[in-house]
Amino acid sequence: MQNIEQSTLCRDVPISTLCDVKLWNHFSVLTVLYIPFGLLLLLFRLLLIGAYGLVFPIFPRAKRKSVYRGFIRLLGIRVRCNMTPEAVGHHTAGCVVASPHVSIFDHIPGLAMPHATLMIDKADSPLGKFVGYILFKGSNSSYWLVRNQRQLVQCFREWHKDPEKHALYITPEATLNNGQALFRFRPEFMIRGQPVVPIALKVKLPFGLSPSPMMSPGYIRFMTILMMPYIHFEVAYLDKLHYYSREQTPQAFADSVQQAIADYLKIPATHWTRDDKYSYREQLKQL
Repeated sequence: MQNIEQSTLCRDVPISTLCDVKLWNHFSVLTVLYIPFGLLLLLFRLLLIGAYGLVFPIFPRAKRKSVYRGFIRLLGIRVRCNMTPEAVGHHTAGCVVASPHVSIFDHIPGLAMPHATLMIDKADSPLGKFVGYILFKGSNSSYWLVRNQRQLVQCFREWHKDPEKHALYITPEATLNNGQALFRFRPEFMIRGQPVVPIALKVKLPFGLSPSPMMSPGYIRFMTILMMPYIHFEVAYLDKLHYYSREQTPQAFADSVQQAIADYLKIPATHWTRDDKYSYREQLKQL
């Protein structure tokens, strides 16, 4: 392990600090006893999501956001926020909302907020596409399907015509962290002429379950988390930051957004990147 950490340039903390290798941080007898109940809960929640997909069209669009907030509570998902949804709407309208990426469920609290718009490239599995479609439509939120630079430019061009219409939620790390530190933020989506609102995000799961196991496929993470008796998010919207090209380089601005979140969460803001993570992962496979 020590050789892996020293194989790249020196950083402020070891790359292993940001990466979870196991699905469970610890595995107890209580966890084993709970698993049969968790499987039943998983089945119930999947049926509930499917039922929600059938009934949400009967609600007026203006009411879907509040209905969605009640629905995710039925799923055992609690979102504790430092602002009311209405205040979040005023604070984030026309902004890029930059959040750390701590689990594959990170989009769920964002979709509960006004103007929520997420950028999507692909889903990990057919199950992810199915659930994602229901959550987006059922929360009356929108998304940008961006597979290339041309589509990205077109989305931003349309946004600039009516900026208050969207709050663009992004994960500038471009990969999952384990809540112990932050990967370096990428600047591409934060220097488009819109203010940036940093989010400090935490997720709490029972039984020592890791929300971001590095070696587990996306569908395994999704189903295991959905088995849990509760999923608790803590969300704090921080002060807006503005990029001035004459005063900062794009990367320096991205670093300032990263540092604001890290300071709030009291964790390190590192210079490790997504590429470093996957290089480290490949080295672990060879051990």
